[in-house]
Amino acid sequence: MKAVKQLLSMLIYPRARLSRMPGLSREGDASGMLENPTGRRGRLRFTKAIFNLPLVFGGLIVIGLFLVVLFGPVWATSNPYIASKHIQPHLDPETGEWISPPLEPSEEYPLGTDEYGNDILSMMLYGARNTLIAAAFISMARIILGVMFGAYAGWNEGSFGDRSIMGAIGVIAAIPALIIGMILIYALDIRRGLPVFIIALTVIGWTEIAQYIRGEFLVLRKRSFIEGAHSVGATNLAIAVRHVLPNLLPTLLVITFLEVAAVLLLFGELGFVGVYIGGGSHILIGDELTGTQVVTLSEVPEWGAMLAEGYRWLRAKPFIVYPPAAAFFIAVVGFTAFGEGLRRFIETHHVSTNFLLRKRMLLVVIAISVATVFIINNTGPAPWLARVAEAFDADSAYGHTQKLTEMDGRGAGQAGAQEAANYIAEKFEQYGLNPGWRQSEYIYPMENRIVRPVAQPELVLLDNDGNELESFRHQLDFGFVIEGHGGSGSAEYPLTFLSFTEDDAGYSWESFRGLDLEDRIILLIDGNAPSEFTTEALIRDARGILWITGDTQDAVRSQVQLAYDDQLYLQKPTLPILRVRPEVAQLIVAQAGMNLSDLAAGGAEISQSGPGWFAHDIDANVRMAVDLGPPEETTTPVVLGHLLGSDFTISNELVVVLANYDGLGIDPDGTVYEGANHNAAGASIMLEVARLWQQEELDPRRSVLFIAWGGGSLENSGMNEFLADERSFRHLPAVASRTRLSPRLLLQLDYIGAGGDTLLVQPRSIGRLIELLEESASDVGIAVNREAEDAVPMIERWNAPQSDWLSFAWDQAEIAPTEDVLERIEPEKLQAIGQIVSHVLTQVVRQTNY
Repeated sequence: MKAVKQLLSMLIYPRARLSRMPGLSREGDASGMLENPTGRRGRLRFTKAIFNLPLVFGGLIVIGLFLVVLFGPVWATSNPYIASKHIQPHLDPETGEWISPPLEPSEEYPLGTDEYGNDILSMMLYGARNTLIAAAFISMARIILGVMFGAYAGWNEGSFGDRSIMGAIGVIAAIPALIIGMILIYALDIRRGLPVFIIALTVIGWTEIAQYIRGEFLVLRKRSFIEGAHSVGATNLAIAVRHVLPNLLPTLLVITFLEVAAVLLLFGELGFVGVYIGGGSHILIGDELTGTQVVTLSEVPEWGAMLAEGYRWLRAKPFIVYPPAAAFFIAVVGFTAFGEGLRRFIETHHVSTNFLLRKRMLLVVIAISVATVFIINNTGPAPWLARVAEAFDADSAYGHTQKLTEMDGRGAGQAGAQEAANYIAEKFEQYGLNPGWRQSEYIYPMENRIVRPVAQPELVLLDNDGNELESFRHQLDFGFVIEGHGGSGSAEYPLTFLSFTEDDAGYSWESFRGLDLEDRIILLIDGNAPSEFTTEALIRDARGILWITGDTQDAVRSQVQLAYDDQLYLQKPTLPILRVRPEVAQLIVAQAGMNLSDLAAGGAEISQSGPGWFAHDIDANVRMAVDLGPPEETTTPVVLGHLLGSDFTISNELVVVLANYDGLGIDPDGTVYEGANHNAAGASIMLEVARLWQQEELDPRRSVLFIAWGGGSLENSGMNEFLADERSFRHLPAVASRTRLSPRLLLQLDYIGAGGDTLLVQPRSIGRLIELLEESASDVGIAVNREAEDAVPMIERWNAPQSDWLSFAWDQAEIAPTEDVLERIEPEKLQAIGQIVSHVLTQVVRQTNY
C-alpha cells in the first residue's frame, strides 16, 4: 500500500526527492529542506483526495464503466450480434398464458426483454462498448481540433486565420447542437455507422474548446517567460509545446472528462429522437389483411438505439426504457463528477502535469493505442460475424466429403444415393436443424422414372475393314439420349453429316422430300438441326444419331430420366441416339480427311440437298450400341432441414442453401464416379456450416432452409418446380403475421472443393450479393471474377418474386468424372470457401439490410 501511495505521489507531484541524493541525509540538512518529506506531503494529499467526494464518486463510476467496456461481452448471457434470442409469441403449455414480448424482469431476464424479445441486460453490456468508445473518441477528437484551431488563432491574433476560425465558431454556435448534429449525420449517411457519428459530433463540438484555448494563448503569449524563450531563439512551435501547453494541460485534463459527459448527453438526446449508430433498418411487416407498418430495428446494440426503441413503451412497459436511460444518467453524472473532482484537486494542490510531456509517456500512448485498436476491432457486428466464419473447420468438411465419396457414386435411384441421403439427414438432426418435410421427417421422396443401361454403352470408330481405331468413353466423351425416339439399339454404319440453314419454323415434312438416310448414322449439330428431326431420321430409316453438343461435362451426360408424359418410350424405341463432344466428332470426320467446320459451312462435296438443308456422306464407319432396361419408378431422396428465423418481423424471409449430393453412380462395367468436387464437396460445406452455427450458437433472424438435392445428375432435376411451388414450404412453421414463407435468397454450392485460385461468379447472380461475396473473399485473400461467361454450372432460376440468387465456383474446377476423386479435394480450398460461404450466410441471416 505504501508503494502505491508513493507511486501516486510521484505521478501527481513529480518533484525532486532530495533525500535520495548521494551524500545528503536528514541530519545533514542545514536548511531544513527535508523537514516536510515528500512521503508526508503525498499521504496528506492522498488523505484529502479521499474527502474529495466528486473525485471519489466519479472515479468509481468511471472505473466501473471502463470494466464494463472491457468485460461486458464476457458477462453477457448472449451475444446480440450472432445469438439474439428473439422470442416468438406463443401459448405457454404449462400456464395457458399467451407469451408475447416484451417480457418483464425475471430470473432468466434480469432486466426483462425489449419488444422483439432481446435480453436487455446483454444489450446493455454490449452497448456499453459501442456507446462509451464512441463518446471517448468524439471527446478526444474535439479536444485535438479545439487545441489546434484555438492555439493557432490565439498565437496569430487578428490574422486572416484567426478571423476565419472565429467566424466558423460563430456559425456553428448559432445552430443548436442537436439540430446541426442530425443534419450532418444524415448528410454523411447514418448507415455508415460509428465513423459518421465521430465526424459529425466532432465538427459541432470543438468550438467552445477552441475559444477557451485561444483566450489562454492570448494571455500567456504576453508573459515574460515567453519573451525569454523568444530571446534565446526558440521557434513558435517549440514555445507553444514546451512553455504554453504545459500550463493548459491540467485544465484540458478536466475538460476531457467533462466533454465525455457532454457527448453522452448529446447521444441520449439523439437517441430520443431516433438517431443512433447505424440508423437501423426499416422493415415492412404485416400483410394486406392485417395491415402493414414500417418498423425500425437497430442492428448495433447501443444505448441510444435502446432509448430510441424503448421510449414508446414508457407508460405501458417502463422497464424497457429505464436501463438505457439510467445508464446515460449514471455515465453523465460519473464523468461530470470526476471532472469536477479533478478540477478541485488540481486547484487545491497545484498539481504539475509535466509528466504528460515526458518520453516515458510514449509507452502509455502505445498501450492506449493497442487497447484502442483492440476495442475497435471488437466493436460492431462485423468482428463477431468474422469470428464465426474463421471458426469454419475444413477437416470436418473434408471428413464429410470422404464419407460421401465412399457411397458408390450416389447415382440417382441407386443404393449409394439413399445411403448418402440417410447420412445427411442424420447430420442435419445432429446439428440441430429441424425437419424440413412434415413434422418429423427430413427426407422428401421426389418421384422419378429412371431408365438404366444394362450393358456399357459403346461408341467406336472403325476403319473400312471394320477394325477398331478409337474407342470412346461413356460419360466422358459421349452419353446416350432417351428422348425423341432414343432408346436401345446397336448400329455399325457409315456417317452422313446434315446441316440446316433455317430455324425450326422454316421446316415441314415436305422440306425433306427426297432425303435418303437409309442405313446411315446421322451426324447433327445441336442448335443447328430442327428439334424434332429425330422423327424424320427414324422415318427415313436412319440407324443412329450422333448429336454434337457443347464441350462441358454436363453436355455429354447420359439421360436416364423419363418425363411422365413421355408415351413414345413405351413403344420400345430402337434408335440409338448419342451426344458427343465436338472433339470426338472432329476425330471421326478426320478419318475421312474432312474438317467439321468445313462440313458445317458447306465447303465439302454435297451429297444431297433440299430447301434449307444439305448433306455430306462421310467415308467413315462407327459402331454405337445402347442397351437399356425397362423404365423404373423410383424415389430420389431430397433432404430438407431448416432453422426458423428468430426475428418475427423478417423470419418469413427464407434463405435457401442448396447443394446436390448425387453423382453419376456406377456404370454397368463397374466404373464408379466418386463425384468428389461435383458435388460431395458442396454438400459437405453445407453440413459444416450447419455444425458451425450450432457450435457458435448463431441465431438466424431470417429463416434458413438447407436442401441436399438428390436429382442434380438428372436431366430435369425438379428443383425449379420445387422452389416455385409454395406448397413445398407448407410443412415449415411460419410466423403468425404471414401466411407462408417467402424465398429471399438462394445460395448454390457446387464445384467448390478443388480448382484454380479465382472464384467465378455466375452472371445471373445479384449484384449486391456479389459485392458481399467480394468483401468476404478479400478477407481470405481470394480474387473474384464477376465477368465469367456462364462458367459456373447452375440450375434454372426459380420464379420467386423478390428473390436473389448467388452461385459461384473455383475456376478450372470442371474435370473428367473419372478424375473427380477424393484425392483432388484441397483442404485449403475447403477452408477458404467455407469461410467465405459462412461469412456471406451469417451476414444475410443476421443483418436486416444485407
